[in-house]
Amino acid sequence: MISFLKLIRFPNLVIIALTQVLIRYGLIMPAFITEFHQTHIFPTHLSKTGFLMLVLSSLLVAAAGYIINDVHDVSIDEVNKPGKNLIGKKYSEQFAKKLFYWFSGIAIAIGFYLALAIQKNVMGFIQVFAVVSLYMYSSSFKKRLFIGNLIIALLAALAVAIVGLYEPSIYLNIEFVLYYAAFAFIVTLTREIIKDIEDFDGDELAQRKTIPIVFGVKIAKTIIISLIIITLAGLMYLLWKYFYMNKVTSFINLIGMFLIPFLALSYLVITAHEKKDYYYASLFTKAIMVYGLLSIIPFWYYFLR
Repeated sequence: MISFLKLIRFPNLVIIALTQVLIRYGLIMPAFITEFHQTHIFPTHLSKTGFLMLVLSSLLVAAAGYIINDVHDVSIDEVNKPGKNLIGKKYSEQFAKKLFYWFSGIAIAIGFYLALAIQKNVMGFIQVFAVVSLYMYSSSFKKRLFIGNLIIALLAALAVAIVGLYEPSIYLNIEFVLYYAAFAFIVTLTREIIKDIEDFDGDELAQRKTIPIVFGVKIAKTIIISLIIITLAGLMYLLWKYFYMNKVTSFINLIGMFLIPFLALSYLVITAHEKKDYYYASLFTKAIMVYGLLSIIPFWYYFLR
């Protein structure tokens, strides 16, 4: 059982589920409730059962992606992550591929069922796009310059945005959902490049064209720092636009809450030299992602409820 949870990256699935719950109940439902108070008509929305099915679909897509990625990375993981890939040890490649197809098929079926239920048939293709992208990423795209990083970042943003896309009604807070999706995109992109530096040796043996291999580690670090600066610039603008005159806490405190983690990440990246240094930088980037998504809770409590 423990090995299966490792295979599907259970902690990451928990983060995805938590993210989607926070998006729905911290951003989307408050907008519907506000509209109800104004019009006395509760807007058409995805049912609780429908939402649980949507979350399940997202988790199955993610789990399928992790599994097929391990299938294609058996040899390279012996260099990058010795002993961590379970394919060929705990699970056969044939069994893993069957899991990928079963998980993907169920996720796609759920997606189309929900899309038909809300009369947005095109939405059903989101899961198809995600499954195909993950397969192509693991088999081909991750070997190409930048496109693999971009695909994973887009899918991270989609995991956030999909909660809003599957709502049958347009709602006031949709812009905030898109802001969080953009945050997930750029932080994931940053982490992917950090991971590429961490996996430099194995990727070089596999003749992959990652950013640090093609342009060098120094250029890769420069790109990472540039992405951090862009992220901070965007966050500072949004904080100024929406919270400069807020009465909950000072504007300086708000800036510090986001500035300090990214400055710490910049320090970790700049001073990193060994593989373990980049591992900790990657782990810290994931922590920033979770921290940013958890900001929905105080945002909802003080401004939306």
